Amino acid sequence: MRKARRIVLAAALPAVLTAPLWGPRALERTPWFRVQRVEVAGTRMVAPHEVLVASGIRLGASVWSDPEAWEARLRRTPGIEEARVVRRLPGTLRIEVREKRTVGLVDAGTLHPLTAAGEVLPVDPAGAAVDLPLIRARATRGVVDARTRALAAELGRLEELDPRLLARVSEVEWGGSDAVLLAVSSPEARVLLPVGAGSTRLRQLRAALDDVARRAPALSDTAGVTPPVRIDLRFQDQVVVRFPSRA
Repeated sequence: MRKARRIVLAAALPAVLTAPLWGPRALERTPWFRVQRVEVAGTRMVAPHEVLVASGIRLGASVWSDPEAWEARLRRTPGIEEARVVRRLPGTLRIEVREKRTVGLVDAGTLHPLTAAGEVLPVDPAGAAVDLPLIRARATRGVVDARTRALAAELGRLEELDPRLLARVSEVEWGGSDAVLLAVSSPEARVLLPVGAGSTRLRQLRAALDDVARRAPALSDTAGVTPPVRIDLRFQDQVVVRFPSRA
């Protein structure tokens, strides 16, 4: 009997769905369309179970409930930029989120992600699959100063230009009034990069880093440690590379 009812309901479903007003409201009362499973996609910093709790979705709710309330709650969740709840009939909802773009970790008592807009996210990055550089600045009561916001904006701009290069950066700080100081790994280097550097300068930096990597074995000390090389791109049409002296 239950199977027969499901067959009848499935056959009637297209007609009900196309009913402009009463169709979805009628389906909300149908047990077959109760939420039995919730999927979460798009998270890196925010744990999936935290997304589910923040949404307010409960098992047993109707998949035909208006998702706007769930989506609005998710957009108010720290770390989430946008969210969408999608139905997968008969009993599954899929939460698709886009997290806020982060550029580094800042000291706010403990380390917290910092967005390109200078917003400190109250998110614990310890269990997240993120690899962000340490920004040498402090946040007071979850707020950073104007200079740190400017540094975050510059990092966001550089990441858009060359995300693979920025993935090699372990620490960032101001290197004067018009340059950022990047600590780069593989090879170990300290890079002074002028604010506003474009794609051409970044290509020159990559070429310099490749050259340093080729020279790295000859630069190592007796313990096999290679001291950081200093690369300065503040001078127009020049890339100044200072190799460590060997005593």
